[in-house]
Amino acid sequence: MANQIGVIIPAAGSGTRLGGVSKPLIEIDGRPAIIRLLALFSGLREVSRICVAVPKGNIQQYSDVIMTEFPDNVDIVEGGTERPYSVRNAYHFLSSRISEDDLVCIHDAARPLLAKGDLERVINEAWRSGAAFLASRLKDTLKVADDDNFCVSTIDRSRVFGAQTPQVMKSAFLKRAYFEIENLSGLTDEIMLMERIGVKARIVESQHPNFKVTTADDLQLLKKLIS
Repeated sequence: MANQIGVIIPAAGSGTRLGGVSKPLIEIDGRPAIIRLLALFSGLREVSRICVAVPKGNIQQYSDVIMTEFPDNVDIVEGGTERPYSVRNAYHFLSSRISEDDLVCIHDAARPLLAKGDLERVINEAWRSGAAFLASRLKDTLKVADDDNFCVSTIDRSRVFGAQTPQVMKSAFLKRAYFEIENLSGLTDEIMLMERIGVKARIVESQHPNFKVTTADDLQLLKKLIS
């Protein structure tokens, strides 16, 4: 069987900065944000399974939304107390359904603007390099502050990127990382996990808007871009 891709969508965040609203369930142009992403991933021939990690108390709510449109290739699992534990829970479920040579693609549910072209580019690079992720070059001048918020230095931004998702790597790498590293607290993405085990991930620059919806202002911008 040809190599396949398993997709993990962590969607277990509390949405505190949006007033406790579940961001993946917010309707954008008449569709829940999570459905937009599931349609995108399901449209890729290589994707065999998609696993969505959701809050413990919202499993039925997500199931009602998702399973009406994607009853065959999407699984819903209970998320963890923090994002990295949600991804690990989903991977443990997914790993029995893919091989170690397959890819795992992790994408935040709070980034519903992901473009198909960017997704395909980062996946193609992961097949070549073993691990890759989408990122954007930082345009602002970067300053370092002391404890009193006085500027003490400037960082050379020419080699600095803002990491995004998708983050894609061989299943074998994730399996090894979770075997070697038990405490995942403080890990803000899976590329940090790869760094811990010495795996280098290739950066793929995003060519389309792919920001994370965190605040009410982000949500309004998202709606304007999609409408």
